[in-house]
Amino acid sequence: MPDWIRRSFTAAGLTQIPPGPHLSALQARFGGTVMLCIDVSGSMDGTPVFQAVRGAQEFVAEAVAAHYKVGVMLWNTDVVALAEPTADGSGASQLLASVTGAYGGTSLLAPLYRCHQILDEYSGDRVVAIFGDGDLGPRDQVLAKVAQMKAEDIRFVTRGLGPLAAQEFATVSSEDPADVEVSKVEDLAAGIAGMAASLKQHTGLA
Repeated sequence: MPDWIRRSFTAAGLTQIPPGPHLSALQARFGGTVMLCIDVSGSMDGTPVFQAVRGAQEFVAEAVAAHYKVGVMLWNTDVVALAEPTADGSGASQLLASVTGAYGGTSLLAPLYRCHQILDEYSGDRVVAIFGDGDLGPRDQVLAKVAQMKAEDIRFVTRGLGPLAAQEFATVSSEDPADVEVSKVEDLAAGIAGMAASLKQHTGLA
């Protein structure tokens, strides 16, 4: 199970066939909801955005396997496209498969507001996973919004392409800043997929 999953547990397998009426509630108890936000600004056009999509597809698969509802947001200065969280990740995968390029500037503020609105509809472990290759946009406003979301027990894991982006996105992460940087475009797919294992393991039952 990926380390970013908050609750790790072992138990005897379910033997009730067909599954009982409480299975979905149990899965929600030990899963959660994650929004994966991928930068599609102009500097990502070409190889970088396609590498990002590869990594994002793997992230979606791992989240679904861990019983997390997973959604995807493509962002630049605003929300470019959105797939709301689902248990099977089908909308997220379809959106990622539709990406053909990247354009525009960079600002995380409006995407964060939209993520907050979405995650307000869910309980349990809530995670925002963000990749970017530039700055945060209006930095003070972005960090204030992040602080508000963290105060509501929403966790953040981030990746930044190159040292400057990594420095910016490390200020958002709930985890070790040393894990944020993806140094080369060639490592981008693995770096984004690696967000699914980058958070420290949480074993408490909230």
